[in-house]
Amino acid sequence: MSAPSKHNYLWDGTEPGWAVLEHTRDEAEVSVAFAVHGPTLNEVKALRSVCASLKALPASDVLKQLRGLRTFSLGVHESSVARKLRLKCESVGLKVEVRPAQEVRHSLINTVTKRFLLIEDEQACKAVVADALANGLGIVHSAN
Repeated sequence: MSAPSKHNYLWDGTEPGWAVLEHTRDEAEVSVAFAVHGPTLNEVKALRSVCASLKALPASDVLKQLRGLRTFSLGVHESSVARKLRLKCESVGLKVEVRPAQEVRHSLINTVTKRFLLIEDEQACKAVVADALANGLGIVHSAN
């Protein structure tokens, strides 16, 4: 039985209340920018003060890792966390670049029973969501 056909109960009326949950997550990638020839010693010290993974390494390893880099990514974070990280970096004198991004995910939720349908296989989930939408299931929006 295919993933969508075993989920017909979502839209055939057997279990009322099912909807597609469209969750939008606002994120941002935070990077520290350096000069053309890489970070100065002061920038390396400042970066180590805000980046736990660099703080845990010996200074010589950090210098080797950063030598000649024009940017260093601090990763992708939820937007409010990214803002706090940007402020923390700026407070120690680092130049920060923030690239906003949004991640949109779809899942299924029963608005009556408040149950969430967990489909762990991403491709199967996409197929079930597409079938649910094609069969008239409504969309519930969520964001953070």
